[in-house]
Amino acid sequence: MTKYRELRYLVKDECGFLTAGDIMRDVLKLSSREVSRCKQFDDGVMVKARGDDHVHPIRLIDKLSKGDSLIVRIYEDTDNAGDIVPTHGHLDIVYEDEDLIVLNKEGDRVIHPSYAHYTDSLSNLLAGYYEETMQSHVIRTVGRLDRETSGLVIFAKNRHSAALLSKQTSTMSRRKEYLAICHGVFEKTEGTVDAPIRRRPDERMIREVHPEGKSAVTHYFVERQFRDYALVRLRLDTGRTHQIRVHMCYIGHPLLGDNFYGKDIPDNHGLTRAALHAKSLEFIQPITNEKIMLTAALPEDMQKLISNED
Repeated sequence: MTKYRELRYLVKDECGFLTAGDIMRDVLKLSSREVSRCKQFDDGVMVKARGDDHVHPIRLIDKLSKGDSLIVRIYEDTDNAGDIVPTHGHLDIVYEDEDLIVLNKEGDRVIHPSYAHYTDSLSNLLAGYYEETMQSHVIRTVGRLDRETSGLVIFAKNRHSAALLSKQTSTMSRRKEYLAICHGVFEKTEGTVDAPIRRRPDERMIREVHPEGKSAVTHYFVERQFRDYALVRLRLDTGRTHQIRVHMCYIGHPLLGDNFYGKDIPDNHGLTRAALHAKSLEFIQPITNEKIMLTAALPEDMQKLISNED
């Protein structure tokens, strides 16, 4: 199935010096490659002139006048969307529009299919949802979460939104907040961990703080302190793999349930995965430029542990 995402731009002021190509690149923020793709279709770049009820093809070098509407269609061949098997099951949708969908991932679920999780990943469930709702999109994740981490994940629905959202990922870490349940009693109610992280040479999956690592900065705020663990809110300046888990372990407060970095915790209080949840996210809708702020409630396993202390 071939579909397209249609973008429209109304020329509100006189811009006789602007061509269709200028608007596509500078206003609609299409890449040079995407502009070239649009030219390949007869109705990929069109104009509805002021006072005209019909649309007509337009060349990239043609200029537009006040009142003209530029119409751009971004085609995508979704017949080759990959081999993700649609799986039908519960999907917690936090937000959805024509360009993206935001899901609340449960803990201990991988995002992408793998050899051991060929049909039970979050992407499989999303493919199943698209099938049920007769949508046809390539599965494109923006950002990532560890298998054990629950919370908010963005999927783009088309190439253009994926490209624009990817440009936000460098700052998105600073606009996302996490909640974690950390072992021990904190001496300070807030602090910053500024310690470089690298992959351990002898372990493919394990990271460690090391002077030769990449810069990593984590800010933490103790929300509630219990007898031998605390609910902690965290914000990142960087987005290194396992950053929160590594940094909390580094300062002596590993996450409950963390089998990688919290092996020495005497009591995980029944948690079977690292107690980490991506609770809030702020980003700009790539096409409309609307600011979107989303939250996801604390999952049942973490909420149950906190409720038991009330």
